[in-house]
Amino acid sequence: MKYVNPILRGDYSDPDIIRVGEDFYMISSSFTYVPGIPVLHSRDLVHWELIGYATRRLPFSRYDRPAHRCGTWAPSLRYHQGKFYVYVCLPDEGLLAFTAEDPAGEWECHWVMNVSGWIDPCPLFEADGTAWLVHGFAASRCGINNILYAHQLSPDGLRVLDKGVLVYSGADHGDITVEGPKWYRRDGFYWILCPAGGVKPGYQLALRSENRFGPYERKIVLAQGSTPVNGPHQGGWVDDGHGRDWFVHFQDAGVYGRIVHLQPVDWSSGWPVMGNRGEPVPEGDTGLPAFTASLPTSDSFQDGPGLQWQWQANPNPAWFTPLHPGLRLHAAPSRSLYESGQFLSQLMQGFDFDMDVSLRPHFQTGDLAGLGMMGYPCHAFYLEKNTLRLCREDIQEFGRGIPEEVTETLLADSSCPEAPLLMRLRVRQGEMTFFWAGPEEKGWHQVGPACPLSPGGWTAARPGVFCQNRTGRQGGWVDLDWVRFTFF
Repeated sequence: MKYVNPILRGDYSDPDIIRVGEDFYMISSSFTYVPGIPVLHSRDLVHWELIGYATRRLPFSRYDRPAHRCGTWAPSLRYHQGKFYVYVCLPDEGLLAFTAEDPAGEWECHWVMNVSGWIDPCPLFEADGTAWLVHGFAASRCGINNILYAHQLSPDGLRVLDKGVLVYSGADHGDITVEGPKWYRRDGFYWILCPAGGVKPGYQLALRSENRFGPYERKIVLAQGSTPVNGPHQGGWVDDGHGRDWFVHFQDAGVYGRIVHLQPVDWSSGWPVMGNRGEPVPEGDTGLPAFTASLPTSDSFQDGPGLQWQWQANPNPAWFTPLHPGLRLHAAPSRSLYESGQFLSQLMQGFDFDMDVSLRPHFQTGDLAGLGMMGYPCHAFYLEKNTLRLCREDIQEFGRGIPEEVTETLLADSSCPEAPLLMRLRVRQGEMTFFWAGPEEKGWHQVGPACPLSPGGWTAARPGVFCQNRTGRQGGWVDLDWVRFTFF
């Protein structure tokens, strides 16, 4: 199967990948967005389908409200004795594991360890029945980073049995921000593949040792070099079962998030040299038969929100009612879009697109509904009574544990027919413009200027829909007939 990088233009941050038979599975970070940790499936490494999520909600009340920059960071995915395992650290709540026999089904959540500051865990299941874990540290939580620790786990992988051993320190080798380790066995060696150097200027390391706890030899196996692909790192290695090896990783594309690239891996030197002699390739051929799959975007809500949608906090049944087809969003209390758990958004799957929505409001005092683009700052284009408003929300952060301050600025307003109403979010070359039209869609009317997209808390800008009440009470509702994406 021939491909062109990036293979995924969505914000699939910190990807990890495995193969089970002829099937490939990939997961990624999702931070404060729930359901969390998307699970993707492919058979050709190029075309992917979204089959579910590792968690339908995060098991802590903190995530009943938006917790930007928190949540699920850099999970890992493994398959062991007929069961799928996802390991992830929530930076303040500790180590979680999710298990399932069917990756498209329901996953069981296990709170493995209550600890603050661990990040990016990855297990290693050995042939002798033992299980191990490697992870990094977040300086913002525990005051240290740039080191990797390894621990023994119980054979089922659900308990940590010791205090851990330092297996690699970036300071000893001139590396900074060593994190995101993935642990493997191959050719008699233990391998840790991990990024270093920071997100945009960083590179991919391979660490090799005959001993589980080191010492580890070090080699840079992927870096930007002469290519335009900045910071190529943080991902997972997989063999395809047909004699070839591959590495998926992200590239930070700014407002479009951490998009996914695919690199061939050459082991002939005894090291996993990636891409073209350690530089990213623009295109390639997996040699695998083409797999028919695509990622969902548009939705008529036949059975409630489709898999592409995520809430900005743990889902609350009071936020919506399926209409089969259509979706009713209830006006839950919220002071801003940034603080709205009921903001229903999805990943951008392309760089230029129109997002159209048909809505029919049934408002009470203080209700508003419309389109939003999350980021720092974020933008809200909403209907309030018979007036359309375009607002920018600026977010000021004061530090961990201190609530952010959100300031709303009105950019433009316009009168419009009451209902029904069509609204459009147009994205072109990193800018967004908002429009409205009557139900016959005979003409689109622009409201306000073009505005630059902004990334969020380690995420891309995220388009979505919302309904809220600004008076602090439960209000009316808005009915969404459909949401349609057109890509250019």
